[in-house]
Amino acid sequence: MEQYPRLFLAVEILSVTIFAVGILAHLGFWFRGALARTNAGSFSEKFRFLIGTLYRVIFAKGFLRLFSRDILLEGTLLKEDPTRWPMHFPLALGFCVLFFVGSLGDQLTDWGLLDIGKDRPWFALANDAAGILLLVGLLLAIHRRYVLKLPYLKTFLDDKVLITLLLVSLVSGYAVESLRLLAGGVESKASFVGGSLAGILSPLGLDWSGSYFYTWWFHALVSLTFFSYIPFSRAFHLLVTPLTMMLNSLDHKRSFVSIDTNGNTPNFTLKQLIEFSGCTRCGECLRVCETYKNREVDPIAPAIKLKEMKYHLLYKYGPGWVSRLLGGKNFSEQDKFTLSEAAFRCTLCGYCTKVCPSRIDLQNLWYSIRQEYSTGIGKFPKGFAHIRDGVASEGNIFTYPNVERALWVDFMDVDLPEEGLKKPKAKVLYYVGCVSSFSPLAQDIPQAFAALMLKAGVDFTILGSEEICCGFPLKAAGMKGQMEGLRRRNIEKLMEIEADTVVFTCPSCYMTWRDEYGPFLKGIALKHSTQFIKELIRDGHLKPRQNKLKVTYHDPCDLGRNSGVYESPREVLRAIPGIDFREARNCKSRSICCGGGGVLEAADPVMAADISYSTYNTFLDTDAEALVVACPQCKRMFQGAQKHLKGKMLVTDITELLLKSL
Repeated sequence: MEQYPRLFLAVEILSVTIFAVGILAHLGFWFRGALARTNAGSFSEKFRFLIGTLYRVIFAKGFLRLFSRDILLEGTLLKEDPTRWPMHFPLALGFCVLFFVGSLGDQLTDWGLLDIGKDRPWFALANDAAGILLLVGLLLAIHRRYVLKLPYLKTFLDDKVLITLLLVSLVSGYAVESLRLLAGGVESKASFVGGSLAGILSPLGLDWSGSYFYTWWFHALVSLTFFSYIPFSRAFHLLVTPLTMMLNSLDHKRSFVSIDTNGNTPNFTLKQLIEFSGCTRCGECLRVCETYKNREVDPIAPAIKLKEMKYHLLYKYGPGWVSRLLGGKNFSEQDKFTLSEAAFRCTLCGYCTKVCPSRIDLQNLWYSIRQEYSTGIGKFPKGFAHIRDGVASEGNIFTYPNVERALWVDFMDVDLPEEGLKKPKAKVLYYVGCVSSFSPLAQDIPQAFAALMLKAGVDFTILGSEEICCGFPLKAAGMKGQMEGLRRRNIEKLMEIEADTVVFTCPSCYMTWRDEYGPFLKGIALKHSTQFIKELIRDGHLKPRQNKLKVTYHDPCDLGRNSGVYESPREVLRAIPGIDFREARNCKSRSICCGGGGVLEAADPVMAADISYSTYNTFLDTDAEALVVACPQCKRMFQGAQKHLKGKMLVTDITELLLKSL
């Protein structure tokens, strides 16, 4: 550079320009996204939203912990995959030190803005140590991807280019440092790598000045090429991952939006489009995805779905120059069909969201992707049309006459009040749900729960034939726009009853009311049956008796991981004298889906059944006599698995077990 400062400056300006254009392209894509709870929003509104959100995060109480533990130290990755952390942490730390201290610091010194000497001990030591860290990370990455060939790691041409550029830049950087010392006749004890290489090369007696010149230019061109390539490669997550982690440190569970009627705005929020760029394709989501384990087809893999959907959205929503720069693809009808099939082969269990090191809210993205295919493209499994039509015509997903919704009451083996279970006014509304109301395998659950409330003297009612679907199946089918009428109707009935509490035995209904109905309900408590029963036992309204039984418990996805209710069912089980409770290895936040989540049965009943078989088998090592669930869908799926596998471990809902223990 000393001999050709203008030429290097021109190359540097070109590199920075390419980098800046790439950043602008991403911004152009991100700002096509809608604002939370709206369909669009102007550029200025979106910009204020983004800056305002980051401002709130940075000045929030837990920001220092978020920044140090999760962003700098990559705490989520360390917790979820300790074998991968030793590769990624030194890779990221080494690169950042070399870039900000070595490259940027040296450049600012050349411009006279800083005074950093290359032979200062701290500078040389920092550069050498960072280079070694980066080399260790690169070698481990190469070993994992190309030697071990771990099944959940997907490797693309992009990965090979990045690894090659980084490795060549690193090695040539050490060569430049050693040749600089030889050309200047400098003995450096601080640069232990460069100094050692200089000592090895010194006996060769080459033209050190010429060698330094050509090697320096080679290193500079490779490094600037890598820098220019960052916005167009997966390395862009170096910048975006901290952003996604900060954005998702706030509660965005209610940020789902409907597609813009003018077709110009994608069915995704601004935050979600940023998340597309934050995926590192690390493979953590593949490692825990039950549907991918069941089929091992690339389009089903969560990371692949994100990558392909991003290309689709880039092409569909542009702008055109952004699409061309970032790889937008005009998918054929067959491509759209394939990706639609993959989008709906998912249980929406939320496990991928939990393990994502970038803290991407994958579950909300799956909802948006499904809506993009159902509402935006019109491609969805045929079974979802049956659900849509059933809800529209009868108010339930089974297309049964809704007047039969409370027939299960007629078969209750308890003395019922003269007016039955449906009253005009009550303090508590029991919202039963479609599955519990109509599925013969699940009707024991509302019967048991209603019996428990009768024994406890609870003033409750059901809606009976006036209850209609909560809308979760439509949301899961990508047809959320049709939920508005259902929500309005159910809330109207709730207001007529004047109840102050709504209880649910179905976790999906509970989660839907909490997320979709909650903002419209003031002073109304929403509780899952296990939370309500726990309070009844605590207050002495229910007094369980001896029941010597070895049991284990399955955490339903929508109750546990997606709603955070873990302890209530366990407290109920422990309140039953004589119960020998045995925790399964896949429990609480690491629970595996029963196979019935996300309305998977309507898309692929064979896959749903296969997952139920494998999940049922994971409980066998507890040697329990009964598998206790707290979800009608889980009971259906596991009873089917027990029958198919001829298992000895019985399946029962927690309400049934408690009723038998009174």
